Amino acid sequence: MTDLTLPSGDTAVAATPAPVTPGKEAPPFAKTRYTGAIMVCKQCQKRSSGPKKLNAKDLQQPLKRALGDARLRFRTVQTSCLGLCPKKAIAVAAVTADGTSLLAAIRDEDDLKPVAARLLGRSTD
Repeated sequence: MTDLTLPSGDTAVAATPAPVTPGKEAPPFAKTRYTGAIMVCKQCQKRSSGPKKLNAKDLQQPLKRALGDARLRFRTVQTSCLGLCPKKAIAVAAVTADGTSLLAAIRDEDDLKPVAARLLGRSTD
């Protein structure tokens, strides 16, 4: 700790940073409570060729139901364009902690079952 004298005459205490050992810097990563991320394109529903009854925000709960009682926690976020731009569907991208990734065109809630199976590491026929 270092004492500093302010222009007003007051004294402030400044904390000194902990010394860093060369070559021993901490990695910039933090632990997360999620096992993966699911990104849902919010622009798909805005297109004139987008889905009529499917909403990006409304996909979150059906996807959780499709994952079932698996003890996996996915962070679902709405994102800008994913580049797939399917007609009458919403683009969904997902990645898991083990590096599994997928990009899918979701036309209705039934399309979420194969997506959930892939995220859980099960084969899809």
